[in-house]
Amino acid sequence: MKRAKPKRAVAEVERADAPPPPVSSPIVVLTDPMGAAAEAIGALRTKIQSQHIHLGRRALAICAASPDVGNTFVAVNLAVALSQIGIKTLLVDGDLRNPTVQNYFDIRDTTGGLLSCLSTANATAADYTTEEVLPDLDVMFAGGATPRAQELIASERFPALINSYLRDYEMTIVDTPAANRCADGLRISAVLGFSLIVTRKNRTMVSDVRTLADQLKKERVVVAGTVLSSY
Repeated sequence: MKRAKPKRAVAEVERADAPPPPVSSPIVVLTDPMGAAAEAIGALRTKIQSQHIHLGRRALAICAASPDVGNTFVAVNLAVALSQIGIKTLLVDGDLRNPTVQNYFDIRDTTGGLLSCLSTANATAADYTTEEVLPDLDVMFAGGATPRAQELIASERFPALINSYLRDYEMTIVDTPAANRCADGLRISAVLGFSLIVTRKNRTMVSDVRTLADQLKKERVVVAGTVLSSY
């Protein structure tokens, strides 16, 4: 009589046959989970979980003083890392000037994203959100760039949208454009109330970080910390 396969073996076969996740290599917590960058994201996740989420804080804007310091890399990887431990997470691309979150996911966004949501009267947030991109991770893509970025982010629709997400998700992560290029990041941080500053060695100036931290403080934003990125 043929013996049945142990349940664990069956589960391993099912995982082996499952299609690969729709992501690209910069999501290191999935593509290189034992690497140094993934380890650093894991440490950041632990800090955010213990010093942010456990205090009842449900949102975090990822900010940078200048461009090209790895802001989006941190936002995407942190969101994915949080979802990996069962925290229902939403990732929002809040950069309506040069959106790049979509480059991290090998899927076609058909929702219109944040741009359409903020531009459409009586919009329902769920209609513009791509659900279950990964287990416990939903994404609102930017939906494109627009010269109306400041107008849309400054509108009353944006805080109303964020408030709806705070009710539906345990954690909302918002990627923002560089603070030295526009005021969008400050506005987004002020709406969320909490911010994480991303820096990069040999690219970010200490004086710029101090200026950004002071600006956030004036907007009554709590800075959760500063991250040194290598991407």
